[in-house]
Amino acid sequence: MADIDGDTDRLLRELGIGGGSGSAAASVSVSVKTSSSGPPAPPPPPPPPPPSASASSGPVVKLKVKPAQQAQKEIDDIFDSVISFAGKTSNKKKTPPPVAPKPKRKVHVSSYTMQVKSPTSKAPPTKNVAAVSVPSPAPSPAPVSVGVAASVKKPSESGGIVPVEQQPVALVAFGPGLETFEVNSYGHFQVSCPHDTYEEDLEISAVGPTGSKPVEIDDNGNGQFSCSYVPTSAGPHTVTIKVNGKHIPGSPFTANVQFAAYTDKCSASGPGLVSGTTDEPCRFVVKCKEEAGHARLRVHILGPSKAEPIEMVEDADDRIINVTYHPSASGDYTLRVLWGEAHVHGSPFNVLVTGENINDPSRVKVTGDGLKGGNVDEPLKFFVEGESGAGPGPLGVRIVGPSKPEITADDSSDEGVEVTFSCRDPGEYQLVLKWGNEEVPNSPYSFTIAGEGREIKPELCKASGSGMERGVVGEAVSFVVEVPDEAGPGALSVTAYGPHPPKPIEVVNNQDGTMSITYHPIAPGEYKLEVFWADLHISGSPFTAQITGQAVRNAKLVSASGDALSEEGIKCNQLGTILVQPREGAGPGPLRAKLQGPSKADLQLTNNQDGTMLVSFVTKDPGTYSLHLLWGDGEDEEHEISGSPFSIKVEN
Repeated sequence: MADIDGDTDRLLRELGIGGGSGSAAASVSVSVKTSSSGPPAPPPPPPPPPPSASASSGPVVKLKVKPAQQAQKEIDDIFDSVISFAGKTSNKKKTPPPVAPKPKRKVHVSSYTMQVKSPTSKAPPTKNVAAVSVPSPAPSPAPVSVGVAASVKKPSESGGIVPVEQQPVALVAFGPGLETFEVNSYGHFQVSCPHDTYEEDLEISAVGPTGSKPVEIDDNGNGQFSCSYVPTSAGPHTVTIKVNGKHIPGSPFTANVQFAAYTDKCSASGPGLVSGTTDEPCRFVVKCKEEAGHARLRVHILGPSKAEPIEMVEDADDRIINVTYHPSASGDYTLRVLWGEAHVHGSPFNVLVTGENINDPSRVKVTGDGLKGGNVDEPLKFFVEGESGAGPGPLGVRIVGPSKPEITADDSSDEGVEVTFSCRDPGEYQLVLKWGNEEVPNSPYSFTIAGEGREIKPELCKASGSGMERGVVGEAVSFVVEVPDEAGPGALSVTAYGPHPPKPIEVVNNQDGTMSITYHPIAPGEYKLEVFWADLHISGSPFTAQITGQAVRNAKLVSASGDALSEEGIKCNQLGTILVQPREGAGPGPLRAKLQGPSKADLQLTNNQDGTMLVSFVTKDPGTYSLHLLWGDGEDEEHEISGSPFSIKVEN
């Protein structure tokens, strides 16, 4: 029997199970709290099931529906300044935002954080070093398993050998150190491996925002390992676990290390959490009890303006933080007040700010090589940064020159709003920048684009619409001209000829590659429309339009002036002149004149081709003459122009 027992013990030891003279049993050494007496600690729990996907709770921001952690990270990436305090004095230090790309904002986001010191620092808990050996089975295997089943023998009560089937053992890791725990505390986790796995077969590393952290590994025997590490900074930590050079299932793991915070011990209050105005600072206070722990106060403000500067002043004795912010635009704001990674009670707060938008263009800084010009089709860029106190804007960009540049703006740049443009044709350009309704200092900027211009192809411009062919007096007549980019640089112009050429002719750029032309005929007849691109006829030009309806006239909008109408009058045989000037809305005329008096006078009407007409005459006999100036075809008083008939004094 002694030989059988010895063989059994040797076999069990080779299989990594261990044993004694009377029985074969697996054992594992675990770190537990012990005293000089008392029952042994219970075996470690089986690994938890894989976590199911779920959305973490948090405030809803009306930008994009995202989990709170992801929204928090994006906000932190946009702007994160840290204010540290020591005692009652404060030192402000701004940390530059990260260089990583950030989402475009539909609202301004400001994020300020402050490290609040606790009277007693929180040290990592002391690791238990007492250990006992307790019988414990390996953790329950996960769905994916590795290892080879081995058949071993143990003595039976009657002294015979009974086969024992060793089941496959899973590679699995579990514990809070792979999930979520607090900074400056031990992140414990267990690793379960096949029974013949030793510590030298494991490769375990933990890397966080500040670099790698040492990982302690305790070999409990039988392929079971207790591991831990202590992170000194909050944020995601990547834990990599390899056995014999290969990742175990789930590796690498991402642990969420959070600041210790107890928001039931923090409160925020004050008028600045309810309402505010643009002409006064908004204020509120955050009170933290000593039991709140060691954490950061974080304030995020989302709204129409950056609400900067945002100031925090700590009263270390009373653990009160006074927060002040300065909104410069009216509208709805959302304030997120967090202690560590959790919202204080009532956060996020909805704040309504009223008052006039406050802009100061002198606080806007414009930089970049794009202001100096460049070459044709070369992407050029400049940056516009609204410094603290500049106000909400918005930014307006307009470039005038030989061609219409393509302009894009991205407000996620660390240097401000990044404006990129390119010009398709050479020449002199002007850049007009406005912040709100006012131009920024040094605007407009002049620059030159060098290179070869595009070929002008007016035949590629096409006109369409009823206004090219017909219209009605008194109604707006319009048509559209399509101007593709391939038509080259130029400007669109329209000229009309007819019984009474309509003025003005409106040309509107629709910003979609088309231009709308509108005119208002006031007299019927046939009109010729000439449409030019870069002073060259477009396809189909000139066009002929037939205008129908009755002419629209208003004789009282026609006025007359001249020396013949003065009180002194004129002399016999002296040329008398009168200038007739119709104003807009007078209609097409025509102008007619009748002169009555002591003698017949030579009367002439001349069209000056500038919209005015000249009436001239010579009288032979002295006396008083009556001059009737009529507008249109009628003879009644309705057709008399303003002031008609006129009395003219003629002397020898």
